[in-house]
Amino acid sequence: MTSLSFRAVDLADKQTAFTGLLACPLVTPWVDPTLYALVTRHERELETWSARLGYRLSRIDRCIRLRRPPLGALPAVPAGRPPHRRPLVLALLVSAALEDQREDSVTLQELSDTVRRLSALHGLAPYDPNQRGHRVDLVAAVRLLGSYGVLEQRTHRTDLLTSWEREGSGIGAGYTIHRDAMVLLVDTRDVGRTLAPDPPTTDTRGARLLRALVESQALYPLELDESDRAYLQSQRRRLIQQAEEMTGGVVEVRADALVLVLPSDKGLAPALFVDFPEATAADWVALSLLDGAITASAPDAVPGRRRCPTAMVDSLATALHGRHGTRLTLALREGPSAVRSAAEQQLEAAGLLTVSPTGDWVLRPTAARYRDAELGSESSRLADPSLLEEEQ
Repeated sequence: MTSLSFRAVDLADKQTAFTGLLACPLVTPWVDPTLYALVTRHERELETWSARLGYRLSRIDRCIRLRRPPLGALPAVPAGRPPHRRPLVLALLVSAALEDQREDSVTLQELSDTVRRLSALHGLAPYDPNQRGHRVDLVAAVRLLGSYGVLEQRTHRTDLLTSWEREGSGIGAGYTIHRDAMVLLVDTRDVGRTLAPDPPTTDTRGARLLRALVESQALYPLELDESDRAYLQSQRRRLIQQAEEMTGGVVEVRADALVLVLPSDKGLAPALFVDFPEATAADWVALSLLDGAITASAPDAVPGRRRCPTAMVDSLATALHGRHGTRLTLALREGPSAVRSAAEQQLEAAGLLTVSPTGDWVLRPTAARYRDAELGSESSRLADPSLLEEEQ
């Protein structure tokens, strides 16, 4: 292997490590030993790359955390779908319970008992372990903490966990507590900086623009103010080179956006990709409403964006439900509001729109590249009985 080949492999390893941190910012050897080895091997270079975006690497023993402090009042918001609210709140309660756990191990049943007491003590939404839905949410919360290395499951009998989730019997599972990972998981100082931002002491335009390109994989020049747009015009080549160097992707310069296209053949974390549209009822519904919203929209106050009034979105959802209601999945058959809610979740996660406080759909420039997938076609999976069975 030539020296050039060695450098190419070395760069590819750094890119895998960096994008792995973007997908899962807390890395431990018991969750992902391969990624942990790459991050520790290239830690110095990764610190330099992180600094370009105003990020920093923190380490406690064998736990490494990519810290994303906000720049001004703008926290980093990666593309993708956030966790559901209920498991997320329960994950915070479980973390609080672990703070008071003296032993280095705990069972699922013990966590359930503590979460029930904490939710009642602090006046939160009741957690009732006698309800299966609540147990399912708690298991999801524990798995979320496990994905970050805070909890490591030591009980390998899946029937114990399944029995607890289904019937509420037994201990569920046993877990080892990794306190270093828990310390690194949440930094309240970052929350404080978001709520009460410090005035910037340096020029943050480069870091902010690079964040938008790397984290959301799209940068919209028309949406920038004059200062940021001027900076982008003078530094575009450098920002593109840095984004491509750190991720291994290619930046496409389009009339309305700079789009970072990540390579799909290099084994990057699936969480980095926006899988839209997929062959699901929710995605087909989202495409149809998006197409109608684009047609019914008008230019927004922000250049490059378009706005569709909430009343029009409701009308489109009602019309779609009326035409295809009997062929949709059970969840979508509930009514136009279910259709609209499902579409919003898919389109927001794909970064194609935001929902204003009044309910209007504010469409990003990239939304114009999507079109209705002809829901009436017999070839559509909406007419496939197996799909209905899957999503019931």
